[in-house]
Amino acid sequence: MKYSQFNSIIPYENKYALYNSFENKVLFLEHDLKELLLAGKNEGIDELENIHPSFYKYLLENEFLVPNNRDEANNLREIAKEVDEEKSIYQLTINPTMNCNFKCWYCYEDHIKASRLKSTMVIKVNKFITKKLQDEDLKYFHLGLFGGEPLLYFKKNVIPIIDHLKSESERFDKAFGINFTSNGYLVNQDFVDYFHGHGLTCNLQITLDGYREEHDKVRYVSKTKGSYFEIVNNIKLLIRNNFFVRLRINYTSENLTDTFKIIDDFSDVDLKYIQQNLLVDYHRVWQDEAVDGIDVILNKNMEIIKSKGFKVTGTFSANNVLESCYADKRNSAVINYNGDLYKCTARDFSKESRSGYIDSEGDLKWDDGYVEKRMNSKLHNKPCLTCRLMPVCNGGCSQHAMENLGNEEGYCVYSFDESEKDKVIYAKVRDILETAI
Repeated sequence: MKYSQFNSIIPYENKYALYNSFENKVLFLEHDLKELLLAGKNEGIDELENIHPSFYKYLLENEFLVPNNRDEANNLREIAKEVDEEKSIYQLTINPTMNCNFKCWYCYEDHIKASRLKSTMVIKVNKFITKKLQDEDLKYFHLGLFGGEPLLYFKKNVIPIIDHLKSESERFDKAFGINFTSNGYLVNQDFVDYFHGHGLTCNLQITLDGYREEHDKVRYVSKTKGSYFEIVNNIKLLIRNNFFVRLRINYTSENLTDTFKIIDDFSDVDLKYIQQNLLVDYHRVWQDEAVDGIDVILNKNMEIIKSKGFKVTGTFSANNVLESCYADKRNSAVINYNGDLYKCTARDFSKESRSGYIDSEGDLKWDDGYVEKRMNSKLHNKPCLTCRLMPVCNGGCSQHAMENLGNEEGYCVYSFDESEKDKVIYAKVRDILETAI
């Protein structure tokens, strides 16, 4: 037997946590047992069976120890491929416009004021939806609305697509779901009434840029009027009406400290709506990413939020193989307002970056070889193949892999910093303990 490459040992409170990222299991060890395990790892793990047979048996049964001939990296690659090639789900993301009612400093997109779906493009998209829903392998169709701000032209450009998806899903007996990535400012009672009036609901990801004052420095209507309270009130409207909201907090080293106070502005909402319909989700603004100790502040904020009955997750708690990015999956596409095709929404939508287009018959015309190249790009990065985090990190996403093709030295989304990887392990262990409670 051999010590799994996916094992990590980190200090955790007054003990040591042995965590396996493939099995997502943790075992807490006293100091002496930890030293015994490390000695066995270095001198021959099978000797542990003679020294501490019950410990050895437990490690074996829970696959902290694996057969010598097991290719752990290849096993993971096969699982990742199965997930990404899943045929029963299709995820279509549409940018109804690239225009936006705010201009956040970290936004990577061009705000094109005249951009919006034309009626001819709506027809093309609806043709694609009808064709895809007739696929015998398909069980679930997911429609995402992105942008730009997708609620800018909701009635004219988005409702016709949702109405079509609803009627065609019923015709072909397929399940479907709808999601908006929005700044939340334009949500109103009409939005709620449309969905309820059609027997529908949707999920929304709505962002805040820190607590009140910090948020209003980034997203403001005018020099004297911010947007924080309007967005918070709109989130309350949604969750009270059984719309699920992922409240994404875009944090930086400057705005993170007081973010726990955000939940105090939800004190007038019944906790049952909070627990059923709201998830607080911390993500660091990519321009502010650095190897630093900010995770201590993050964890403190998250603990306060949890103590008040809110669900919360954060950047470090990754699960990128079993829950890989939509852009990693064969059955996904992003259609821009002008018909250009992309896979990823986290990069710009320039003409030079497009990967194809939708034609007049609603067929997706990908650039020759593009989809296969993307599908085969992941988990070939040399540093990933020997990394203890491979089962949860996945080498980042296929976008990372595509951008590093030909990089012989390889790349690491954690900057090759083992202390940053330990932060991920800490978050995973914490998640396991909370689930067990």
